[in-house]
Amino acid sequence: MYEYVIIGAGVTGLTLCKKFREAGVNNILVLEAADQAGGLCRSENIDGHQLDIGGGHFFHTKYPEVFEYVFSHLSKDEFRYYERVSKIALGGITIDYPVESNIWQLPLEEEIQYLISVVRNGEFQGRPEPKNYEEWIRWKLGDKICDDYMIPYNEKLWGVKVDQMDCDWLYKIPQVNVEEILKYSLERKADVRKFPAHIHFYYPMKGGFQRIVDALAEDEKHYIQFKTKAVKLENRDKRWVINKEPETKYVINTVPWNSLYEPLGAPEELTADFAKIQYNRLMISLYEKQYTHNWHWRYIPDIHKTYHREFFIHNFAADSKENGVYLESNLDRYRQQTMKYNGKLIYEVRTEAAYPIPVIGHQNAIKHILEYYEPKGLYGVGRWGQHQYQNADVSMYEAMKFVERRIDKG
Repeated sequence: MYEYVIIGAGVTGLTLCKKFREAGVNNILVLEAADQAGGLCRSENIDGHQLDIGGGHFFHTKYPEVFEYVFSHLSKDEFRYYERVSKIALGGITIDYPVESNIWQLPLEEEIQYLISVVRNGEFQGRPEPKNYEEWIRWKLGDKICDDYMIPYNEKLWGVKVDQMDCDWLYKIPQVNVEEILKYSLERKADVRKFPAHIHFYYPMKGGFQRIVDALAEDEKHYIQFKTKAVKLENRDKRWVINKEPETKYVINTVPWNSLYEPLGAPEELTADFAKIQYNRLMISLYEKQYTHNWHWRYIPDIHKTYHREFFIHNFAADSKENGVYLESNLDRYRQQTMKYNGKLIYEVRTEAAYPIPVIGHQNAIKHILEYYEPKGLYGVGRWGQHQYQNADVSMYEAMKFVERRIDKG
Protein backbone atom coordinates (compact mmCIF):
# COMPACT_ATOMS: atom_id res chain seq x y z
CA MET A 1 0.00 0.00 0.00
CA TYR A 2 1.24 3.47 -0.88
CA GLU A 3 1.57 6.31 1.58
CA TYR A 4 0.47 8.88 -1.02
CA VAL A 5 -1.03 8.74 -4.49
CA ILE A 6 -0.92 12.07 -6.34
CA ILE A 7 -3.38 12.65 -9.16
CA GLY A 8 -1.76 14.73 -11.89
CA ALA A 9 1.88 15.24 -12.92
CA GLY A 10 1.85 18.96 -13.67
CA VAL A 11 4.23 21.26 -11.80
CA THR A 12 2.17 20.82 -8.61
CA GLY A 13 2.23 17.03 -8.76
CA LEU A 14 5.93 16.93 -9.66
CA THR A 15 6.80 19.26 -6.79
CA LEU A 16 4.75 17.22 -4.31
CA CYS A 17 6.46 14.02 -5.42
CA LYS A 18 9.93 15.50 -5.31
CA LYS A 19 9.50 17.17 -1.92
CA PHE A 20 7.97 14.08 -0.32
CA ARG A 21 10.87 11.99 -1.56
CA GLU A 22 13.39 14.54 -0.32
CA ALA A 23 11.70 14.17 3.08
CA GLY A 24 12.16 10.39 2.95
CA VAL A 25 8.70 9.37 1.72
CA ASN A 26 9.41 7.07 -1.23
CA ASN A 27 6.28 4.93 -1.03
CA ILE A 28 4.53 7.26 -3.45
CA LEU A 29 2.86 7.14 -6.86
CA VAL A 30 1.77 9.81 -9.33
CA LEU A 31 -1.07 9.09 -11.77
CA GLU A 32 -1.00 11.10 -15.00
CA ALA A 33 -3.67 10.83 -17.71
CA ALA A 34 -1.34 12.09 -20.47
CA ASP A 35 1.75 10.35 -21.84
CA GLN A 36 4.13 12.94 -20.38
CA ALA A 37 4.44 15.22 -17.36
CA GLY A 38 3.93 18.97 -17.24
CA GLY A 39 0.22 19.64 -17.71
CA LEU A 40 -0.36 23.24 -18.77
CA CYS A 41 3.38 23.99 -18.63
CA ARG A 42 4.37 21.79 -21.56
CA SER A 43 5.94 23.09 -24.77
CA GLU A 44 6.20 21.74 -28.29
CA ASN A 45 8.57 22.67 -31.10
CA ILE A 46 6.45 23.29 -34.20
CA ASP A 47 8.45 23.95 -37.37
CA GLY A 48 11.15 25.67 -35.31
CA HIS A 49 8.74 27.65 -33.11
CA GLN A 50 8.69 27.04 -29.35
CA LEU A 51 5.01 26.83 -28.49
CA ASP A 52 3.84 26.78 -24.86
CA ILE A 53 0.71 24.74 -25.46
CA GLY A 54 -1.02 25.83 -22.25
CA GLY A 55 -0.73 29.52 -23.10
CA GLY A 56 1.70 32.10 -21.74
CA HIS A 57 4.07 30.86 -19.05
CA PHE A 58 6.95 32.91 -17.66
CA PHE A 59 8.98 32.28 -14.54
CA HIS A 60 9.10 34.78 -11.72
CA THR A 61 8.13 34.58 -8.07
CA LYS A 62 8.01 36.50 -4.83
CA TYR A 63 9.04 33.34 -2.96
CA PRO A 64 12.84 32.91 -2.52
CA GLU A 65 12.40 29.19 -1.86
CA VAL A 66 10.76 28.74 -5.26
CA PHE A 67 13.68 30.45 -7.00
CA GLU A 68 16.05 28.18 -5.09
CA TYR A 69 13.96 25.12 -5.92
CA VAL A 70 13.79 25.75 -9.68
CA PHE A 71 17.38 26.95 -10.07
CA SER A 72 18.67 23.93 -8.15
CA HIS A 73 17.23 21.69 -10.89
CA LEU A 74 17.78 23.95 -13.90
CA SER A 75 20.70 26.32 -13.50
CA LYS A 76 20.00 30.03 -13.54
CA ASP A 77 22.59 30.20 -16.32
CA GLU A 78 20.10 28.30 -18.52
CA PHE A 79 17.66 31.24 -18.39
CA ARG A 80 17.47 34.69 -19.87
CA TYR A 81 16.23 37.52 -17.70
CA TYR A 82 13.81 39.98 -19.26
CA GLU A 83 12.26 43.29 -18.37
CA ARG A 84 8.61 42.70 -19.17
CA VAL A 85 7.29 44.44 -22.27
CA SER A 86 3.53 43.96 -22.34
CA LYS A 87 1.07 46.07 -24.26
CA ILE A 88 -2.66 46.75 -24.56
CA ALA A 89 -4.49 47.36 -27.83
CA LEU A 90 -6.92 50.11 -26.91
CA GLY A 91 -9.04 52.30 -29.13
CA GLY A 92 -7.12 51.46 -32.27
CA ILE A 93 -3.65 52.12 -30.82
CA THR A 94 -1.25 50.17 -28.62
CA ILE A 95 -0.13 51.49 -25.24
CA ASP A 96 1.99 50.10 -22.42
CA TYR A 97 0.55 47.94 -19.64
CA PRO A 98 -1.02 48.69 -17.20
CA VAL A 99 -3.59 50.99 -18.73
CA GLU A 100 -4.11 53.21 -15.67
CA SER A 101 -0.40 54.17 -15.60
CA ASN A 102 -0.18 54.86 -19.32
CA ILE A 103 -3.30 56.90 -20.08
CA TRP A 104 -0.93 59.66 -21.18
CA GLN A 105 -0.01 57.59 -24.26
CA LEU A 106 -3.55 57.93 -25.64
CA PRO A 107 -4.71 60.76 -27.94
CA LEU A 108 -5.43 63.91 -25.91
CA GLU A 109 -9.24 63.74 -26.08
CA GLU A 110 -9.21 60.09 -24.99
CA GLU A 111 -6.70 60.86 -22.25
CA ILE A 112 -8.96 63.56 -20.81
CA GLN A 113 -11.97 61.23 -20.75
CA TYR A 114 -9.98 58.53 -18.96
CA LEU A 115 -8.59 60.97 -16.41
CA ILE A 116 -12.03 62.34 -15.58
CA SER A 117 -13.30 58.78 -15.13
CA VAL A 118 -10.38 57.79 -12.90
CA VAL A 119 -10.84 60.82 -10.65
CA ARG A 120 -14.51 59.86 -10.24
CA ASN A 121 -13.83 56.25 -9.19
CA GLY A 122 -15.67 55.22 -6.05
CA GLU A 123 -12.62 54.23 -4.03
CA PHE A 124 -11.01 57.66 -4.53
CA GLN A 125 -14.33 59.32 -3.70
CA GLY A 126 -14.57 57.32 -0.47
CA ARG A 127 -17.72 55.40 -1.37
CA PRO A 128 -18.36 51.98 0.25
CA GLU A 129 -16.81 48.92 -1.40
CA PRO A 130 -19.40 47.03 -3.53
CA LYS A 131 -19.90 43.27 -3.35
CA ASN A 132 -20.43 42.28 -6.99
CA TYR A 133 -17.84 42.15 -9.77
CA GLU A 134 -18.98 44.87 -12.17
CA GLU A 135 -19.79 47.43 -9.48
CA TRP A 136 -16.50 46.60 -7.75
CA ILE A 137 -14.28 47.21 -10.78
CA ARG A 138 -16.14 50.41 -11.61
CA TRP A 139 -15.63 51.52 -7.99
CA LYS A 140 -11.94 50.59 -8.23
CA LEU A 141 -10.95 51.81 -11.70
CA GLY A 142 -13.66 54.13 -12.98
CA ASP A 143 -16.19 53.58 -15.75
CA LYS A 144 -14.00 54.32 -18.76
CA ILE A 145 -11.29 51.72 -18.04
CA CYS A 146 -14.00 49.18 -17.23
CA ASP A 147 -16.08 49.76 -20.36
CA ASP A 148 -13.13 49.88 -22.76
CA TYR A 149 -10.82 47.29 -21.20
CA MET A 150 -11.67 45.40 -18.02
CA ILE A 151 -15.19 44.18 -18.84
CA PRO A 152 -14.68 43.16 -22.49
CA TYR A 153 -11.28 41.61 -21.80
CA ASN A 154 -12.48 39.56 -18.84
CA GLU A 155 -15.63 38.39 -20.61
CA LYS A 156 -13.44 37.25 -23.52
CA LEU A 157 -10.99 35.47 -21.21
CA TRP A 158 -13.37 33.77 -18.80
CA GLY A 159 -16.22 33.13 -21.21
CA VAL A 160 -18.91 34.26 -18.75
CA LYS A 161 -20.72 37.55 -18.25
CA VAL A 162 -19.57 39.83 -15.47
CA ASP A 163 -22.86 39.39 -13.59
CA GLN A 164 -21.89 35.72 -13.05
CA MET A 165 -18.49 36.54 -11.57
CA ASP A 166 -17.52 36.98 -7.96
CA CYS A 167 -15.26 39.77 -6.74
CA ASP A 168 -13.42 37.79 -4.05
CA TRP A 169 -10.37 37.29 -6.32
CA LEU A 170 -9.94 40.96 -7.24
CA TYR A 171 -7.56 41.73 -4.38
CA LYS A 172 -4.83 41.19 -7.03
CA ILE A 173 -5.74 44.50 -8.67
CA PRO A 174 -3.53 47.22 -7.16
CA GLN A 175 -5.01 50.38 -5.70
CA VAL A 176 -5.38 53.12 -8.27
CA ASN A 177 -3.32 56.06 -7.05
CA VAL A 178 -5.06 59.02 -8.66
CA GLU A 179 -2.27 61.45 -7.81
CA GLU A 180 0.31 59.22 -9.51
CA ILE A 181 -1.86 58.81 -12.62
CA LEU A 182 -2.24 62.58 -12.92
CA LYS A 183 1.51 62.98 -12.39
CA TYR A 184 2.28 60.46 -15.15
CA SER A 185 -0.01 62.34 -17.54
CA LEU A 186 1.61 65.68 -16.76
CA GLU A 187 5.18 64.34 -16.99
CA ARG A 188 4.39 62.06 -19.98
CA LYS A 189 6.10 59.07 -18.36
CA ALA A 190 5.34 56.38 -15.77
CA ASP A 191 7.37 54.98 -12.89
CA VAL A 192 7.82 51.31 -13.85
CA ARG A 193 9.04 50.48 -10.33
CA LYS A 194 5.46 50.91 -9.10
CA PHE A 195 3.85 48.59 -11.63
CA PRO A 196 2.03 45.41 -10.59
CA ALA A 197 3.88 42.12 -10.00
CA HIS A 198 6.16 40.37 -12.50
CA ILE A 199 7.90 43.44 -13.89
CA HIS A 200 10.73 41.06 -14.79
CA PHE A 201 10.75 37.37 -15.64
CA TYR A 202 13.01 34.45 -16.54
CA TYR A 203 12.57 32.21 -19.56
CA PRO A 204 14.70 29.18 -20.55
CA MET A 205 17.21 29.85 -23.32
CA LYS A 206 16.30 26.58 -25.01
CA GLY A 207 13.28 24.29 -25.17
CA GLY A 208 10.54 26.63 -23.98
CA PHE A 209 8.94 26.37 -20.55
CA GLN A 210 9.21 22.61 -21.04
CA ARG A 211 12.85 22.81 -19.89
CA ILE A 212 11.66 23.59 -16.37
CA VAL A 213 9.18 20.70 -16.47
CA ASP A 214 11.83 18.29 -17.75
CA ALA A 215 14.27 19.34 -15.04
CA LEU A 216 11.69 18.81 -12.29
CA ALA A 217 10.50 15.50 -13.76
CA GLU A 218 13.91 13.96 -14.39
CA ASP A 219 14.21 12.16 -11.05
CA GLU A 220 10.48 11.50 -10.63
CA LYS A 221 9.74 9.52 -13.82
CA HIS A 222 9.96 6.16 -12.06
CA TYR A 223 7.21 7.28 -9.69
CA ILE A 224 4.79 8.36 -12.42
CA GLN A 225 2.27 6.05 -14.04
CA PHE A 226 1.41 7.65 -17.38
CA LYS A 227 -1.75 7.22 -19.44
CA THR A 228 -3.65 6.50 -16.23
CA LYS A 229 -6.78 8.46 -15.41
CA ALA A 230 -8.49 8.16 -12.03
CA VAL A 231 -11.88 6.70 -13.00
CA LYS A 232 -12.92 5.33 -9.60
CA LEU A 233 -11.94 6.40 -6.09
CA GLU A 234 -13.28 4.47 -3.10
CA ASN A 235 -12.67 5.17 0.55
CA ARG A 236 -12.53 1.89 2.50
CA ASP A 237 -11.44 1.36 6.09
CA LYS A 238 -9.27 4.49 6.29
CA ARG A 239 -7.61 3.86 2.95
CA TRP A 240 -8.27 4.78 -0.66
CA VAL A 241 -8.58 2.40 -3.58
CA ILE A 242 -8.08 3.95 -7.02
CA ASN A 243 -9.25 2.12 -10.17
CA LYS A 244 -9.53 -1.07 -8.02
CA GLU A 245 -5.81 -0.66 -7.41
CA PRO A 246 -3.55 0.79 -6.07
CA GLU A 247 -4.37 1.24 -2.39
CA THR A 248 -3.08 4.26 -0.51
CA LYS A 249 -3.45 5.99 2.83
CA TYR A 250 -3.77 9.43 1.29
CA VAL A 251 -4.71 10.96 -2.05
CA ILE A 252 -3.62 14.41 -3.24
CA ASN A 253 -5.61 15.89 -6.10
CA THR A 254 -3.96 18.38 -8.46
CA VAL A 255 -6.44 18.13 -11.39
CA PRO A 256 -9.82 19.86 -11.83
CA TRP A 257 -12.24 18.55 -9.20
CA ASN A 258 -14.97 18.21 -11.83
CA SER A 259 -13.06 15.26 -13.29
CA LEU A 260 -13.34 13.44 -9.95
CA TYR A 261 -17.06 13.97 -9.32
CA GLU A 262 -18.15 10.74 -11.00
CA PRO A 263 -15.11 8.71 -9.85
CA LEU A 264 -15.97 9.73 -6.27
CA GLY A 265 -19.47 8.34 -6.71
CA ALA A 266 -21.25 11.63 -7.53
CA PRO A 267 -21.74 12.66 -3.85
CA GLU A 268 -25.21 14.20 -3.62
CA GLU A 269 -24.31 16.40 -0.65
CA LEU A 270 -21.68 18.14 -2.81
CA THR A 271 -23.52 18.33 -6.12
CA ALA A 272 -24.19 22.07 -5.86
CA ASP A 273 -20.58 22.73 -4.85
CA PHE A 274 -19.11 20.74 -7.73
CA ALA A 275 -21.37 22.71 -10.08
CA LYS A 276 -19.58 25.89 -8.96
CA ILE A 277 -16.15 24.45 -9.83
CA GLN A 278 -15.88 25.71 -13.38
CA TYR A 279 -12.97 26.39 -15.68
CA ASN A 280 -12.41 27.77 -19.15
CA ARG A 281 -10.63 26.14 -22.05
CA LEU A 282 -8.32 27.76 -24.56
CA MET A 283 -7.44 27.39 -28.21
CA ILE A 284 -3.76 28.15 -28.80
CA SER A 285 -3.14 29.21 -32.40
CA LEU A 286 0.39 29.46 -33.82
CA TYR A 287 0.93 31.89 -36.69
CA GLU A 288 3.84 33.26 -38.64
CA LYS A 289 3.76 37.04 -39.00
CA GLN A 290 6.63 39.46 -39.44
CA TYR A 291 7.31 41.86 -36.57
CA THR A 292 10.25 44.06 -35.58
CA HIS A 293 9.18 45.32 -32.15
CA ASN A 294 10.35 43.94 -28.78
CA TRP A 295 6.93 43.20 -27.23
CA HIS A 296 6.49 39.99 -25.28
CA TRP A 297 2.70 39.93 -25.35
CA ARG A 298 -0.31 42.16 -25.94
CA TYR A 299 -3.81 42.20 -24.42
CA ILE A 300 -6.72 42.46 -26.86
CA PRO A 301 -10.01 43.66 -25.30
CA ASP A 302 -11.70 44.29 -28.67
CA ILE A 303 -14.84 42.10 -28.66
CA HIS A 304 -14.74 41.86 -32.46
CA LYS A 305 -11.50 39.87 -32.26
CA THR A 306 -11.69 36.23 -31.22
CA TYR A 307 -8.40 36.11 -29.31
CA HIS A 308 -7.64 37.96 -26.07
CA ARG A 309 -3.82 37.79 -25.99
CA GLU A 310 -1.05 37.49 -28.56
CA PHE A 311 2.51 36.39 -27.76
CA PHE A 312 5.58 37.25 -29.82
CA ILE A 313 7.61 34.10 -29.25
CA HIS A 314 11.08 34.99 -30.52
CA ASN A 315 11.16 38.04 -28.25
CA PHE A 316 11.37 35.80 -25.17
CA ALA A 317 12.29 32.33 -26.50
CA ALA A 318 15.73 32.95 -27.98
CA ASP A 319 15.94 29.57 -29.73
CA SER A 320 12.56 29.96 -31.43
CA LYS A 321 12.35 30.80 -35.12
CA GLU A 322 11.68 34.45 -35.93
CA ASN A 323 8.20 35.81 -36.64
CA GLY A 324 6.32 33.25 -34.57
CA VAL A 325 3.16 34.48 -32.83
CA TYR A 326 0.66 32.50 -30.82
CA LEU A 327 -2.82 33.61 -29.84
CA GLU A 328 -4.92 32.67 -26.82
CA SER A 329 -8.67 32.41 -27.40
CA ASN A 330 -11.42 31.17 -25.14
CA LEU A 331 -12.44 27.88 -26.78
CA ASP A 332 -16.18 28.56 -26.68
CA ARG A 333 -15.63 31.97 -28.26
CA TYR A 334 -13.30 30.44 -30.85
CA ARG A 335 -16.05 28.03 -31.88
CA GLN A 336 -18.66 30.78 -32.14
CA GLN A 337 -16.65 33.50 -33.87
CA THR A 338 -14.56 33.30 -37.04
CA MET A 339 -10.87 33.77 -36.31
CA LYS A 340 -9.30 36.58 -38.32
CA TYR A 341 -5.59 37.29 -38.00
CA ASN A 342 -3.12 38.82 -40.41
CA GLY A 343 -0.69 35.92 -40.50
CA LYS A 344 -0.11 32.37 -41.73
CA LEU A 345 -1.70 29.71 -39.53
CA ILE A 346 0.81 26.96 -38.68
CA TYR A 347 -0.73 24.89 -35.88
CA GLU A 348 -3.50 24.85 -33.28
CA VAL A 349 -3.92 23.00 -30.00
CA ARG A 350 -6.57 23.28 -27.30
CA THR A 351 -6.31 23.01 -23.54
CA GLU A 352 -9.03 21.05 -21.79
CA ALA A 353 -8.66 23.18 -18.66
CA ALA A 354 -6.89 26.55 -18.48
CA TYR A 355 -8.08 28.89 -15.70
CA PRO A 356 -10.49 28.38 -12.78
CA ILE A 357 -13.47 30.68 -13.40
CA PRO A 358 -14.34 32.88 -10.38
CA VAL A 359 -18.11 32.39 -10.61
CA ILE A 360 -20.23 33.60 -7.71
CA GLY A 361 -19.88 31.14 -4.84
CA HIS A 362 -16.77 29.36 -6.08
CA GLN A 363 -14.72 29.98 -2.93
CA ASN A 364 -17.37 28.55 -0.62
CA ALA A 365 -17.76 25.60 -2.98
CA ILE A 366 -14.10 24.58 -2.92
CA LYS A 367 -14.03 25.18 0.84
CA HIS A 368 -16.92 22.72 1.32
CA ILE A 369 -15.31 20.11 -0.93
CA LEU A 370 -11.95 20.27 0.83
CA GLU A 371 -13.51 20.25 4.30
CA TYR A 372 -15.58 17.20 3.32
CA TYR A 373 -12.69 15.13 1.96
CA GLU A 374 -9.67 16.16 4.03
CA PRO A 375 -10.80 14.18 7.13
CA LYS A 376 -11.03 11.17 4.81
CA GLY A 377 -7.45 11.64 3.58
CA LEU A 378 -8.15 13.29 0.22
CA TYR A 379 -6.51 16.69 -0.26
CA GLY A 380 -6.38 19.36 -2.97
CA VAL A 381 -3.23 21.33 -3.83
CA GLY A 382 -2.32 23.80 -6.56
CA ARG A 383 -4.30 25.69 -9.20
CA TRP A 384 -6.84 22.90 -9.61
CA GLY A 385 -6.70 21.23 -6.22
CA GLN A 386 -7.35 24.57 -4.48
CA HIS A 387 -9.32 26.02 -7.43
CA GLN A 388 -7.42 29.29 -7.43
CA TYR A 389 -5.87 31.35 -10.21
CA GLN A 390 -2.29 30.36 -9.37
CA ASN A 391 0.68 30.86 -11.64
CA ALA A 392 3.16 27.97 -11.81
CA ASP A 393 5.40 29.44 -9.11
CA VAL A 394 2.50 29.73 -6.65
CA SER A 395 1.44 26.14 -7.31
CA MET A 396 5.02 25.02 -6.62
CA TYR A 397 5.02 27.05 -3.40
CA GLU A 398 1.68 25.60 -2.26
CA ALA A 399 3.00 22.08 -2.94
CA MET A 400 6.17 22.76 -0.95
CA LYS A 401 4.22 24.13 2.01
CA PHE A 402 1.75 21.23 1.92
CA VAL A 403 4.59 18.71 2.18
CA GLU A 404 6.15 20.67 5.05
CA ARG A 405 2.86 20.60 6.97
CA ARG A 406 2.39 16.87 6.38
CA ILE A 407 5.95 16.03 7.45
CA ASP A 408 5.70 18.26 10.54
CA LYS A 409 2.44 16.53 11.43
CA GLY A 410 4.17 13.19 11.21
